[in-house]
Amino acid sequence: MTQKQPGFDAFFTAITTSPEFKSAMTKDWKWDSLDALEASLRQMESWVEKAADIMKNFDEKFNTHLPPTWATPGATPPKTGNPQDESKTPPAVEVQHFVRKEWKPWGFEAVAGMDELKAELQDSFIKPLRFKFLVEKLKKQSHPELDSGSSVNKESEKAKEDNEINSVWQKNNELILRLYTEYEKFKISIPTGMLFYWPPGTGKTFITKKLAEELGCGFISKNMGEFGSSYLHQTTKNIKDFFEWAKKAAENEPIILFLDEIDSLVSKRTTNVDANKAEEVSQFLQEFNALESAPNLIVIAATNRPDHLDSAILRSWRLDKKIYLGPPDTVARRELFKMYIEKAGRPSESLDYEELAKLTEWYVSADIEAICDEVARDASRDLLELIDEAESGTLTEKHLDGHVITMDDVKQTIIDMPSSLKMVDMSIYDNWLEQVQ
Repeated sequence: MTQKQPGFDAFFTAITTSPEFKSAMTKDWKWDSLDALEASLRQMESWVEKAADIMKNFDEKFNTHLPPTWATPGATPPKTGNPQDESKTPPAVEVQHFVRKEWKPWGFEAVAGMDELKAELQDSFIKPLRFKFLVEKLKKQSHPELDSGSSVNKESEKAKEDNEINSVWQKNNELILRLYTEYEKFKISIPTGMLFYWPPGTGKTFITKKLAEELGCGFISKNMGEFGSSYLHQTTKNIKDFFEWAKKAAENEPIILFLDEIDSLVSKRTTNVDANKAEEVSQFLQEFNALESAPNLIVIAATNRPDHLDSAILRSWRLDKKIYLGPPDTVARRELFKMYIEKAGRPSESLDYEELAKLTEWYVSADIEAICDEVARDASRDLLELIDEAESGTLTEKHLDGHVITMDDVKQTIIDMPSSLKMVDMSIYDNWLEQVQ
């Protein structure tokens, strides 16, 4: 139901109570000649023009954009205001840099199990890219004019003061460059982009961040839904601007660009697709094609519904590397329980992590984290019941003993919290993989 506009009520009252309106309503419209008729028509025309000017002024002040009467029921009409209002302050591209801490596992050390996935990423992605980034760094060091302001060159200038050290440094670099030259002869291409597809809750963002740690590069994360705008063509502009900013950031360092829920933007184009949607998909594909000019920008896209993706994004030199990540294996589930209970410092007693891993087949990492949170909450509930004793001063050491997470507690919580994948049609992933292979 359309809400009344107070400004419009005031405008309507002013028009209908004006002397001109009253005169027009009470006037006896009779014309004795064509000249009189023409004069009346001109007078009415001037009133119409005056009303149009008033409405224009009113529209500018109150910014009223009512949907057309022919609009599709339930559809959201596009705004016709100035889209620049939405993009006066362009969203900054935040590049994350992960810092290694001695007490915290680094890179794939923090990813429990999943040995096949880690081996595939190491061989086809991590090792070639680390090699490539190392060589680019050495080339800049060998040619100070390419990066005269960098700290690397300042260090190399300092090293040149000592001829002996400089000689060793130069020889080592020459060998590395020669090694890379030999490797390049095999013409092995590094994937332009990768698609991670998996069921919900399997930790796609976590694994991608750990991949960035392995590579020692920056990390930019973007949910594809954030490109959306209610202004016509603004979503297309947002896509274009974002990729320009990301490429600019990649001029200074290697960066992983993580695009989450890519199916929300690059979904299948059908004969019934909206023209604006087709324009957005086309713009995204165009930006992807232009990534040749940004060799330091590595794109990783993730989706829970690969069957919804437009086939154009899956062809070679786009998301040509497709990696499936299923539920964590037995080793991973065992380590997840350890991480969320033992390593988190939660008090526990006689937990059999091997058995817990066997009891949670087809549970994803988010499920196991939720189980550990719930069992910890239950185990600590008795402590909250001691608030009366604490206030009355009757609290004793005995009250504080025996509050731990037990094996029975965890097993009962697993029964109460079934796997979230029970609600997921897993055939989606098997069928899609058969189609694209």
